[in-house]
Amino acid sequence: MRCGTWLALFALPALAACAAVPDEPPRALSVEEPPVASDAGEAAACGTLAAAGPSLSLAQPGTDLLDPQWVLGATDAPVYLYTSAATPTGRVVQRVALDPWSAQPPAFSEPALALDAKHQTIPGDAFAVARLYPLDDDDNFESVVIYRERYTTPFPAPLPPGGFFRTARAWSEGSEPFSSWSQHIGTYYGERMVSFRSSGVEQLAITEVQEPGPRYSMVAGTVTEGVGHSMFGLYFGCATTPVAVDAARWTQVDEEDTGWVLHYWLIGAALGAPTEWRLGWNPCDVKYPGPGPATTIYLGRYSADGISIGLNGGAIASKEAIHEAAPVARLRMAPRLDGAWLAWTLAPLEDAPSALRVARMTPSGEVALPPITVPSCSTPVTGSLAAEQVDGDLVVAVVETNTGGKDRIVLRRLDAAGTLTWMTTLFPGGKVEGSLSILAQRGRGLLIAWAERPSSSSASQLRAVRLGCAEGFAPATPVCETEDVIPQ
Repeated sequence: MRCGTWLALFALPALAACAAVPDEPPRALSVEEPPVASDAGEAAACGTLAAAGPSLSLAQPGTDLLDPQWVLGATDAPVYLYTSAATPTGRVVQRVALDPWSAQPPAFSEPALALDAKHQTIPGDAFAVARLYPLDDDDNFESVVIYRERYTTPFPAPLPPGGFFRTARAWSEGSEPFSSWSQHIGTYYGERMVSFRSSGVEQLAITEVQEPGPRYSMVAGTVTEGVGHSMFGLYFGCATTPVAVDAARWTQVDEEDTGWVLHYWLIGAALGAPTEWRLGWNPCDVKYPGPGPATTIYLGRYSADGISIGLNGGAIASKEAIHEAAPVARLRMAPRLDGAWLAWTLAPLEDAPSALRVARMTPSGEVALPPITVPSCSTPVTGSLAAEQVDGDLVVAVVETNTGGKDRIVLRRLDAAGTLTWMTTLFPGGKVEGSLSILAQRGRGLLIAWAERPSSSSASQLRAVRLGCAEGFAPATPVCETEDVIPQ
């Protein structure tokens, strides 16, 4: 691993490199002491995780259910599982409440959100859903959706015309979801959704546009309080391979105890080059020599109000970057009290297979834990990665394909030092499609969902598993499992 220094993506005077720093040596698989019990009034710690309740299967005859996404309700309950479906009349978003967990889950009985009814959308990486806090007692909207329209619109120079995403308050408790479509709250240029994060009151949308060349660049925007009157746009950088970016929300109360709370988005951006890395030269402009593949992960933070950012308000500031030999295929982040976790997959090269890597960053954008390669049981499917934080530890989930072509889902838990302390394997009943979705419920464990296709002639269905908090220690040596598939 090599590290570099970068300062701001809007006003970046220089990009300097520092001496090579080797990765830490592989760590032995060991067991840490169980976490200290939480303070009074807080949820109990999850010492380890174990299967809790039956695995669920949700299907609709003849309809592909794809893109599973977990979202907590506005009051931390219930837990919703969202999915998209391609129907003869268009593309719809549906949801089902899975709290309490039951062997007989309810059907997708709530009105579907018909994306194609008024706004022509496209399939594939075309929508995302996140949590939304109600603005007042009379506001019952609890989710926000971002969706990709088919229409083409002019982009800011030097980008060519392309598509765009819209955001809207998309679901309300007790009323039909499409009652909100007149309340658009933001527009984002882009061809592909890279990440969509929500703090409940502020959303960060990260999209990608393709430039001539080919070039891939990334645009991000925030929507404050979900009403559209306060939105900021950022143009981060570009690469000759698709970018991989994510963000984690981090909060700090000021040191003078005035009650002022600072909110940051901590960001990891895998790019070929940031927007400016020498004063007066924009490598993402098509008239300049092209950047390389997305092999560098730039670490930074973003604040819409610009408080305590340092160099320039409303921009990204950072001190370090992580350099990889292969392009980053997917990157996910999870917050910690002292910063954030990063997990990413590397695309395979001729002389190296795909790999899963993790690291930690500080709130100021510095590397807290250098990158560590997580040992794999089989070949990781790079686009499947999901990550969550449980009691400060990182839980990563990835699909791995064995030599026989069968998929398995492996979940691993790593402590703050990067030590692997727990691992479990789920065996789908078919090929897994798309990325995994996981959600940590404080003091209650972890939920995971995925889309799988039992056979080439069958429709894709959703599977969901709950891993609850369990007492005791994890196994002394986490091992790869080879049991049969989960019972249907």
